[in-house]
Amino acid sequence: MMRDEPAGYRRFLDGVARAMADEDDIWQFQLLAGGSTLVARAADDDGAAVALIDAGSLNATVAVDDIARLADLAVQVGATASQGRPAAFVCSRRTPTEDAVKVAYLRNLRILSVHPTGEDSWGYDYALLSHQKITQPPNAPTLSERQWEDVHHDIRYAVFYDAQHIPIASFAGLSALLAWQEENDLAGTGGLRHFDLPAGTLMVIPDQPPIPVVGVTLRFHKETRPLRAAGEEGAFADLVTEWLWG
Repeated sequence: MMRDEPAGYRRFLDGVARAMADEDDIWQFQLLAGGSTLVARAADDDGAAVALIDAGSLNATVAVDDIARLADLAVQVGATASQGRPAAFVCSRRTPTEDAVKVAYLRNLRILSVHPTGEDSWGYDYALLSHQKITQPPNAPTLSERQWEDVHHDIRYAVFYDAQHIPIASFAGLSALLAWQEENDLAGTGGLRHFDLPAGTLMVIPDQPPIPVVGVTLRFHKETRPLRAAGEEGAFADLVTEWLWG
């Protein structure tokens, strides 16, 4: 995979850092060796955050290896993931591989993508779910109506494990994939996406018994949410701070 030249992503990260600092002076930044990854540190009354911002795949397709590299680096620098905050962000102008998105959510990373929405305006695509259906194997125990209510109430925390009890996806990761669904594909499916899961998969939700599943079907529509920034680096900076602080 072709990665950006160091000078290119250094300029990009400088722009992201300036935009974040202009918005709030709580930030401190450190460019790591190689020049493709920025460490952002902040602390205020809402707590502290240490996060990585990576631009090495800005003009490349983000793959699983990129996520694994950044996740390991996040551990080395002590990136925090408290209160649901991601530990690292990958900025990219291209559609990532589906496996990269799944692994990113399992390792508490986020792949960020923004696009212009008009003159001096930027936004990002978001998939809004309207319905989800869980398909179980024929021999699975039957759940009561109350149990299904509990499942759907907390399904955003679900993680799917294969027969060897290795995590293969999360519900949040599958939902995030929908934001990159092509508009032409949506026209043919009516905003419906089905994910097959391998035999022996268990869906695990905290404080609930594991549930055997073979598929997940999501009904959704895409919308573009506006960002405050007038430029690309500022748009990525807005999205990072939105993830970190809400």
